[in-house]
Amino acid sequence: MKRKGAFILVGSLFLVVVVLAVIVLAPLLRTYVAQIRSGRLPFVPVNLPVTNATGPTDGYGIYESCSPKTSASSDCLAHLDSMAAAGFKLVINYGEIYGDASFQKAYLDRAQSVGMKVIFPLKAPAFYEGKDLRSTYPDLAKTCNCTDNSGFLAYVVKLVKDHPALWGYYIGDEVEPENHDALKTKLSDVVHQLDPVHPRLFIDSSGRTVATWHGNSPFYDTADVIGTDFYPIRDYSPSYPALDRAGEVAAGVQAYADAHKHGGAIVLQAFSYSNYDIPGTSYPTTDQMKYMLSETLLHSRPQIIFWYSYYDTMSSGNDSDQHWNALKSLIARHA
Repeated sequence: MKRKGAFILVGSLFLVVVVLAVIVLAPLLRTYVAQIRSGRLPFVPVNLPVTNATGPTDGYGIYESCSPKTSASSDCLAHLDSMAAAGFKLVINYGEIYGDASFQKAYLDRAQSVGMKVIFPLKAPAFYEGKDLRSTYPDLAKTCNCTDNSGFLAYVVKLVKDHPALWGYYIGDEVEPENHDALKTKLSDVVHQLDPVHPRLFIDSSGRTVATWHGNSPFYDTADVIGTDFYPIRDYSPSYPALDRAGEVAAGVQAYADAHKHGGAIVLQAFSYSNYDIPGTSYPTTDQMKYMLSETLLHSRPQIIFWYSYYDTMSSGNDSDQHWNALKSLIARHA
């Protein structure tokens, strides 16, 4: 009976210790996980390749949306000055294609003068869905002297392909897998035939089940540089990879690019989803952006690292300078 009583006493004490440990450690564990997800503490998943890349081989790129139809042409050119001064070497300007032929030359000329290269935006679904491109881009159509979409695309590529500031073409952005065949045959293959010298870029979303970082994207045959965007500071979304998976996403993109002998690219978050009518979402902190970048450089060898985006950052009201300076300081430390 004494032995049985001793066992009960020891068991009770053990249970008390376990309960106290849970009470004490649970908040600490929650805090630790929160710090990992915020980027304040390192998180290195097991079995990830470590490459220790010193920086993207083609430099840092940034997304822009400045059209001479909605802004002064001089403003769009001045933005290039600001981006170059911040250390960016590449730009994708969604609005560029809405300018006329003279604007295309002016934009490329300014990019060249400040040491940047332009990735020309051909990512609009209109290029592979059959919509009349001449009505979509009327300012370019004025000097096209073309009668159909094939003629328009040939004109646009010819207009920019010989400029030394052209990096290549943005031919796909978060395209659904079912649109692969149309994008490949009506846009990507045609662009490559018209200009076999400059590369094509394709970026998908890391929040989808079919994606480059998962290794199952069908778009490897549409581009020469391929990757994903990674925007984890957002509203709750269980299907979207959290901040602490930045290294996993980067490593997955690199494995996919290597398997298909492509260059890899990743787009990191410098914007808030509040810019897209999702209230309560914030801009990533400097620590969070630093974490995304550090994990990308640790677990991949990117050809390009993009940041999204200049126009969101500069439209963030009184905090615009703060957000832009945070991004600039990050690029300066890693350039």
